[in-house]
Amino acid sequence: MTGFDPFAELPEGFAMALAQDPAALDAFGRLPKDEKAHYVTRSHQVSSRDEMRALVSELDHKRTF
Repeated sequence: MTGFDPFAELPEGFAMALAQDPAALDAFGRLPKDEKAHYVTRSHQVSSRDEMRALVSELDHKRTF
């Protein structure tokens, strides 16, 4: 996946949900590019606010200290 910039290609709803959850945003930022691409792709398939929150919540659980 050359040239993939997940922050430039984030769907608006996903970006807004991440902005509301700093821990999830931090976790997303630490992911390798292929995993970021996976989450971006999944975010395109979300059909409700609750589904988006669930997707972002998954990221919050991926935090590493």
